[in-house]
Amino acid sequence: MGFIKKGGLLFAILLLIPISVLADFDVKFEATDSTITFGQLAEFKLTVTNNLNTKETFKVKTLDYPLWEIKTDPIMNPIQFSINPKETNEIELFVNPLHISNYGIYDVTVIVELVSKKEKIETPLRVGIVSPQAGTYVETVLATITIDEHIDPTKEIPIKITLNNQNPIEYPNLIIKLDSKVIKEEIKESLGKKEKKTITLSKTISPQTPPQEDTLVLNLISNEKTLDTKVKRIEIIAHKELSKDEKVNDRFLKAEKKITFTNIGNVKYEENVKIETSLIRGLFTSSNPKGKMIKEDEQRYMVIPVNLSPGESISITVTQNYITLLVLGCFGIIITILYYMLRSPLTLKKSAANVSFREGGVSELKVVLNITNRSKEKLYGIEIIDRIPNIADLEKGLTIGTLHPTKILKHEKKGTIIKWVIDELDTGDERVISYKIKSHLSILGQFSLSQAIAKFKFDGRDVISHSNILGVNP
Repeated sequence: MGFIKKGGLLFAILLLIPISVLADFDVKFEATDSTITFGQLAEFKLTVTNNLNTKETFKVKTLDYPLWEIKTDPIMNPIQFSINPKETNEIELFVNPLHISNYGIYDVTVIVELVSKKEKIETPLRVGIVSPQAGTYVETVLATITIDEHIDPTKEIPIKITLNNQNPIEYPNLIIKLDSKVIKEEIKESLGKKEKKTITLSKTISPQTPPQEDTLVLNLISNEKTLDTKVKRIEIIAHKELSKDEKVNDRFLKAEKKITFTNIGNVKYEENVKIETSLIRGLFTSSNPKGKMIKEDEQRYMVIPVNLSPGESISITVTQNYITLLVLGCFGIIITILYYMLRSPLTLKKSAANVSFREGGVSELKVVLNITNRSKEKLYGIEIIDRIPNIADLEKGLTIGTLHPTKILKHEKKGTIIKWVIDELDTGDERVISYKIKSHLSILGQFSLSQAIAKFKFDGRDVISHSNILGVNP
């Protein structure tokens, strides 16, 4: 019985726990009775001081439920109370082992939270469970576990377990059990007298494990008796990632690329995938499913929206088809050939020179006709016909260009009609015809002269060439 009393005194001394002061509130636990037998409740006095200038609400809870529970008398559910500015509140807190079946020393984590600011102070309360029989020796082997609170399911999870044998006895067959929703492990170890040992291991879980909160429980067992239990809160965090696999099938003037994207994360992927391209390639590129072209940081991409649950895949086919370009090129060549085959072998250009103005309008000008044989054959019997509107007259008494007209007709509606004949015109030769006209009155605004025409035979067929319409502005 002396062992029990001394052990209880030691626990009481250890559990006079002052907590470092936070800016907004202070917390202190004092062990009233922390050494118990099964069926009893450990008792602590909790003191909370509100350092703020406002009335605040505080909540008390444990992370170790369902192995342990905390409660008050009278019962508060949840355990929550308010404290006036700069005042202190004391409550009696009872710790109850719910699913603990072995003697030993346990650390029960209790959290005091300032509700308005979500600030928390976390305190381990040490509880010793002993046998009610006199002379029973309490085995004390303590375990601590170190693991990241936030776990990325795509990476290895490092775990460190420290064992501390406070007894002068050996444990040749210790069993360390780790149990949670996602981690399950059993390790066999030996531990010498008063020995401290650190065990490190790495665990992997499915990359598609969904985000969730979890509780990792460590049980240290010897001869079917639990020597220590530790509880650690962990969280599987969201991880978003796509893998990419490409297969290319090249054919003549056509390249087909099949890209498979797989969601290897643990949350739904609802974003765009970008496939690099260029301005020229983009003109001949299509995709299934259909995407759209964007420009980003001087680079062009084809953007396709995807919606993939964890583990799902989507295949995108990107096709670069240059057959259309070949067809267009051939069509362009055919058009060019037809143009040169069917175009008139003679060009006729009409221009104005020596334009005179009177009273703000055109009064007279010189009309110049340039006739050029652009074919590879000599042309014969070319008739050139031009027309002067009734508003103007052909000037008389002057030499009319380099070639005299063969006929000049005056028409009541069509005006003056002038005709020239060029007997022959060699390949590449040019002939210039000019004449001067004078208006009856000053012509205000734009003055237009109709097209001149040329008639001749070429390769046994009748050909007519037209000049441009001549417009003269004052």
